[in-house]
Amino acid sequence: MTVTPVILCGGAGSRLWPMSREDKPKQFHALVNDRSLLVNTIERMVPSVPDIAFRPVHVIGSAALGAALEKEVARAPVLPEVLVLEPCIRDTAAAIAAAIAPIAATDPDELVIVLPSDARIDDVAGFQKTVAAAARLARETDAIMTIGIAPTRAETQYGYIEKGEPMGDGHRVLRFREKPDHATAERYLDSGNFLWNAGIFVFRAGRLADDYRRMQPEIWQCALDAVGKARREGAGLYLDNDAFSASPKLSIDYAIIEKAGNIGVVPALFDWDDLGSWAQLYEGAAKDDRANAVSGDVIPIEASGNLVRARGATVAIAGVDNLVVVAEDNKVLVTRRDRTHLVKNVTQTFKARGDDTHPSTVKSWLFETALPFWAENGIDRVHGGVHEALNYDGTPALLPTKRLRVLARQIYCFSHAKLMGWQGDADDILDHCFETLTTTGWHADGGWIHLFNADGSVCDETRDTYDHCFVLFGLAWLYRATGRGDARDWADRTIDYMDRHLADHAHGGYYETADRTLPRRANPHMHFLEAMLAWYEATGEEIFLDRAQAMVMLFDRHFFDAATGTLSEFFDADWSRLQSTAEERRIEPGHHYEWAWLLTRYLDYRQTPPVGAKARQLFATAATFGHHPATGAAADGMQPDGSNVEPNARLWPQTEALKVSLALEKHGIASAAALRRRMFDVLFAHYLNGPVPGGWFDAIDDDGHVNSPNIPSSSFYHVFCALAEYAGR
Repeated sequence: MTVTPVILCGGAGSRLWPMSREDKPKQFHALVNDRSLLVNTIERMVPSVPDIAFRPVHVIGSAALGAALEKEVARAPVLPEVLVLEPCIRDTAAAIAAAIAPIAATDPDELVIVLPSDARIDDVAGFQKTVAAAARLARETDAIMTIGIAPTRAETQYGYIEKGEPMGDGHRVLRFREKPDHATAERYLDSGNFLWNAGIFVFRAGRLADDYRRMQPEIWQCALDAVGKARREGAGLYLDNDAFSASPKLSIDYAIIEKAGNIGVVPALFDWDDLGSWAQLYEGAAKDDRANAVSGDVIPIEASGNLVRARGATVAIAGVDNLVVVAEDNKVLVTRRDRTHLVKNVTQTFKARGDDTHPSTVKSWLFETALPFWAENGIDRVHGGVHEALNYDGTPALLPTKRLRVLARQIYCFSHAKLMGWQGDADDILDHCFETLTTTGWHADGGWIHLFNADGSVCDETRDTYDHCFVLFGLAWLYRATGRGDARDWADRTIDYMDRHLADHAHGGYYETADRTLPRRANPHMHFLEAMLAWYEATGEEIFLDRAQAMVMLFDRHFFDAATGTLSEFFDADWSRLQSTAEERRIEPGHHYEWAWLLTRYLDYRQTPPVGAKARQLFATAATFGHHPATGAAADGMQPDGSNVEPNARLWPQTEALKVSLALEKHGIASAAALRRRMFDVLFAHYLNGPVPGGWFDAIDDDGHVNSPNIPSSSFYHVFCALAEYAGR
């Protein structure tokens, strides 16, 4: 017999919050071995017993997770024949109809098994023998066969199947029962006539198609239209949105199975667990000598019978028994093991709230963790200024040089902290940094040098535009926080130097360096825009807004590529784009977000609708193509058509995505709120969760593995600005 498997991959695992979430539901997690539940499900379709041959599987899931789904199934030993991708959730009746419609049209006699992707089944041979028995009965009797699980407890979270008269290796189904109360579940268990409904069905494709036509013609027609108008991209079959979304929202059980005649059930010859709750995960987990099941950095003291999962946090339990404690994605769940069914209510409440972490919590992290850490460890009290980077234990990294721009960025961080009311010694730190900047950073011929040696002496005298922009930015915040006139004096000297030695009076903008090196880049001009906005907000003087406007016009005329809706990075001397190589064509999602944020801020002062539309286009391009499916992190780079997304993801693009999401959410952009929530989770799940409190991992790969050697001090500017924006919303 040949059987085509259809694997349902659209569940959200709502009883396993906060691990299981919409962007990475339960079936994408490795809960029983080193492979995800989805990959384990596909592996069961490699025959190991006689009398059954599985065709390549069909997987149906959400189009929103299409890239993640494609990447995950690539880890399986056999590749699916097709990924049927739903544009919206319409429950299992619509999903299964769309999955079997092409099969029924080409071979109505083909046997099909529909099964969920998130169950634990260790006995593969037993599973295949059970499926073979169900398939034989489906072929011989044209019944829709289900697979039932012999109950081991009075479970109230499962549906039940009541067995009728014998039917070959199984029974006819007398009736289906909804999730019972505990007393009813006890009666079912004692009677021996009931099986748990595992949601696994085996049938002839034409048989189920006929049932759809007879009992649910609207669902069936919507499925036919959605498949008929679908677009195919590789293995992905993207169902038509209008047709599929018009389908009634019903479960397959209610729409077909419970109403159709000739339904049978075969008892499972294998152990089964749907891993649907933390209590069930506890039962199958390895335990210590006090029956604690722990995963991650957990400290158990005089505690017994607990399940503890720590991701990005240290969790200590002391003197408690029979609890579930889960710390993941900057969220913490605590419940009794016998009350884990309530987690579904938590998930519903969390979604209804439409929010994630309260701003006061973020401000607390900044004030009580990050700022004290950098005040203690990041300031170079021996050689002046700040350390270029810290090791993962918080000690200074032994690097040969220190960039002047990092010193300017730290002046910004502690100035902003002072304005926000931080009670640490911001004044002492700012005095120290300002003195180092002005006594050793200014070149005798004018302009700011590029690099210090580790001992604080000058290493590289290059006058770099990017550095000057950050000095202006730091001085603006210093002036705003302290009112000190010398900060304004040094800013005026800096602008005067830039106008005389760095400005391009013929083509606009600034050269890269005083030596007019090529290629020219958009990036320094973005930070000049940022600095001018900071000075305008510090003084209210229109001259700074005029200078900001000049940068916006450069963006509008040269940097924005209308053909691709992207931001070009590299240019020749006359601002013509350099696009002959992949490196020259390379674009950065982080810069898309950063420009979009700054342009949105500028437009709050001077309305320029065409520029606003382009800013939103930058946001849309980065959000659509620039993120890694497995982690949700924004990649370092890609090509303008969305191809060749690079595997590395530094910290700073995530902060820029968060900042612009906050800004556009205030302007009513619906997609911005979803990205804001996602990026907050990405930051605390992958970057700000270590290696020391107040530090961060500066880069991960597309699977979430850390690949940065230390903690760059320069990233504090990105982190502080983003979280200050979040805390102030």
